[in-house]
Amino acid sequence: MMEKYREQVHFHYVFGGLIKDFDDFYDAQNDIRDAAATKPHWKMVSERTGQPIDENLWEDIAPIGHFSTWPANIAAKAAFLQSEKTGFRYLRRLRHAALTERKIISEKAVYEDLAKETAGLNFDKFCRDIESGKAKEAFLEDQEVCSQWQTFGFPTMLFYKVGADVNHLTRNDAVYVGGHRPMETYEQVIHALCPEIEEYSVREEKQLLNAYGPMTERELAQIHGRSKDEELAVLSDLEKAGSVSRSKRTRGNIWTAA
Repeated sequence: MMEKYREQVHFHYVFGGLIKDFDDFYDAQNDIRDAAATKPHWKMVSERTGQPIDENLWEDIAPIGHFSTWPANIAAKAAFLQSEKTGFRYLRRLRHAALTERKIISEKAVYEDLAKETAGLNFDKFCRDIESGKAKEAFLEDQEVCSQWQTFGFPTMLFYKVGADVNHLTRNDAVYVGGHRPMETYEQVIHALCPEIEEYSVREEKQLLNAYGPMTERELAQIHGRSKDEELAVLSDLEKAGSVSRSKRTRGNIWTAA
């Protein structure tokens, strides 16, 4: 959506937290009550989406008492307090680190090191906003939004037109889409809200990697309307030409502009 509609669509990330304390957590729908039980779920997600997820992360997390996803959420909010662009890049770095590198991103040393890697992020401000409680306060405000919309599953997307009062939205002036949906569903919602919206031509791989940072072949395939294997062949040729480079993961690759 970002590539197809660009500046016409603004994305605002709201963090749900999901797991405050895994010792008290139970997902009745998937019968998950501890970290180790999530391993088959994430393997299934990887197989269904084609994303290079390493589900063994949850074996690493399982022995940790009172594991919580909240510290990583709060760290992400601290990055977004600086700018949407900085927050977006840091959030993607967190996701890649956790799901493809088996890094436990709720650990302070880990999320701080990832912050240092993120272009444009002011590390001192990042740390101050976490230590002062400012980032946690912003995260708790997100929790209130989730409660208001009775959102307990992720991802969930809320679409509304620019100019609407975000603090007083109702289901009459916003479209609520819960759970994973195909791209076509989101496009239908966008065109229903904004029939006049324009669609941009898709840029080439190196331009996309410069614009959005590291990506998987599955993401690039989705953008270009290709199969994952077709996209991998294109990327491999570009790698030989020196335009892009890859970092190998358990079930795929992370690509960056060379």
